Amino acid sequence: MEESLKTLLSRIEAANTQVTAKQREVIIVGSFQAMINPTTDLTWLNYAVPIAPLGTSAEVAQALVELRHIFRERDRILRFEFTESLWSTLPTALEDAGLRTEARHPMMLCTPTDFHPYQASAVQVQLLTPDAHPDILSACVAIPKQCFSLNNTAQAPTNQEITELKEQIHKGMMQGALAYINGIPAGVGFTLPMLGISELVGVATLPAQRHRGVAATLCSTLIKDHFKTGGELVWLAAGDAIAQAIYERIGFYLVDARLNYIDTYGATEQLVSPILI
Repeated sequence: MEESLKTLLSRIEAANTQVTAKQREVIIVGSFQAMINPTTDLTWLNYAVPIAPLGTSAEVAQALVELRHIFRERDRILRFEFTESLWSTLPTALEDAGLRTEARHPMMLCTPTDFHPYQASAVQVQLLTPDAHPDILSACVAIPKQCFSLNNTAQAPTNQEITELKEQIHKGMMQGALAYINGIPAGVGFTLPMLGISELVGVATLPAQRHRGVAATLCSTLIKDHFKTGGELVWLAAGDAIAQAIYERIGFYLVDARLNYIDTYGATEQLVSPILI
């Protein structure tokens, strides 16, 4: 790509914000945009992002006070997600306001020329369609809930969650894929396309099926589908070094970091990073 890395990262962040905003209550406060999920208080589905130059320290501090009030008013915990190099002064401002680093995820990109698809012999992958059988949609909701929840406390998929997933696929807001081993659901993953850019998210493999190439095969299918339909780029925030190694195997390369900051007031660890292999 000929554009500078900073310009590309800005495009990615803007596209990601547009995708998320379609499914959230959006509130703009100063240089920030809050995106509140009206149906769940899970921290990773409720957060704010920077959308404009930050302004003075006093202006940022005041905006953070207002954002904290907005999140608390809705029984949510104030949290931020952003690309590290684009907002180099924001971490200090957040820490001064009482937020702490929740995670620093490797940010990785893959283009059609970098892509090296992988296929494990024992793994079959099915792309989701709006008319997919309810059992398939149910598995695509259930697997991430099981993999990302602590202490095996994940609840069964609700009809509303299954309907929402079906609608998102129908509207082109999301693509998903379900992986099988010997006819048994083994893993799931999703992409969020916007303007030729797609984020790879929610990749999870059930514990009993790990270390068998499920994640690499699953991701390869989703990426191949995105590029086949004219997409120019896939990006992701890797959960850990193990996940990063899997993504490097299929052509992703490290470009930056995605920072997550969370308010120390009322914060709890609601999710764990998925183990992908």
